[in-house]
Amino acid sequence: MPIAPILLAEGRKPAAEHLAPLLINQGYTVVTVSTRRESLSMAQETLPAVIVLDVPSLRFSSRRFCEALRDADLAIPVLMLLEEEARIDRSDGARGHLRYPFSAKKLANRVTRLLPVPNDEVLEVGEVCLNLKQRRVVCCTRQSDLTPKQTSLLEVFMRHSGEVLTRGFLMKQVWDTDYVGDTRTLEVHIHWLRKAIEENPRSPVYLRTVRRVGYRFDSPKE
Repeated sequence: MPIAPILLAEGRKPAAEHLAPLLINQGYTVVTVSTRRESLSMAQETLPAVIVLDVPSLRFSSRRFCEALRDADLAIPVLMLLEEEARIDRSDGARGHLRYPFSAKKLANRVTRLLPVPNDEVLEVGEVCLNLKQRRVVCCTRQSDLTPKQTSLLEVFMRHSGEVLTRGFLMKQVWDTDYVGDTRTLEVHIHWLRKAIEENPRSPVYLRTVRRVGYRFDSPKE
């Protein structure tokens, strides 16, 4: 578990619904706050590994909070917890989203995916294992070396496993551009990743296309 704490922002709610015990029981150190001012102050003071925003219980704008983090040059990943029917907005500044209801294990897994990964460690989702330092991916018995951009793209997918990612979101995360008029570069990289991890790239089971939207990384064995 990380040395840096998890910063949890949640508003008033019954004690039985508090989220801190769920994370503490998973081995995390948790600092709790409830207001926007407290959240920004503690983010600057403790430099948490991840910030968790319990959006339904908060009385401040989660989007504006993420903007304030960027203005303060605090590159801390944010996980937003949303109501069950809430629409996910990829432009809200969060690195991850999780809708209610969820288990303690699922919450901990989402937090873990956002933790900084040391260069000598690997990122694992199901049977896909990505070595970020060596830029090498292993899936079942297949092993492939990747380019830096392929590695970055696969890392984004693995950190957002099970989520539908738009082409615009992927272009921004990997190529740092808002231009989506021509996504051939992205499509070529998707093709290469499928050749690296799929048993049959023409019938992918891990890296799926979501028609008219983008792509989703699934791990059948997760």
